[in-house]
Amino acid sequence: MNIVNVGYDSTNYYVLADSKPRLLIDIGFPGTLPKLQNRCKQMSIQLSDVKHLLVTHYHPDHAGLAQELKHTGIKLIVVDIQLPAIPVMRTYMKPSNNYVEIDLKDNIVISLDDSRAYLETLGLQGEIIATPGHSDDSVSLILDDGTAFTGDLPRPLPMAEGNMLTVNQSWKHIRAHGAKASYPGHGPIYPLG
Repeated sequence: MNIVNVGYDSTNYYVLADSKPRLLIDIGFPGTLPKLQNRCKQMSIQLSDVKHLLVTHYHPDHAGLAQELKHTGIKLIVVDIQLPAIPVMRTYMKPSNNYVEIDLKDNIVISLDDSRAYLETLGLQGEIIATPGHSDDSVSLILDDGTAFTGDLPRPLPMAEGNMLTVNQSWKHIRAHGAKASYPGHGPIYPLG
């Protein structure tokens, strides 16, 4: 799989360049569309070739630009367990952020159970799983080749308490699905032992 990082401002955004149509995983803060367009151009990606967007969790640095991208014709894929988190996004935003609220009526809503079948329509072999820990709406895309897009899920800790127990359970779930490498929302790609 040809994976192109088109991230900026310390956050990673990935284009699955071999998928037809192309899939973008996560996007940036509101009002940063010119930065995304410039970064795509630098990486030889035509943003017009990207037809779908999947957000790992609904925080401003991963979903703030969603509606602006939808206005360009990109379709937002929403996992049904993420629906309650979308309206909450506006509570994170100040008026100066120029946030364009995400319309809930025109998205592609899928369940976790249906994710494999839907991804196949994009030419991708894999599935989306729930991976709470960073946020309750966090999901990870795991491709059958072992690539895992894990958003902001913290790395597991050997001795876990409280929320880290949830994080460790999510990593156990990710590994059980055959993940071999994590493509995180921040920082470098790392192998999963």
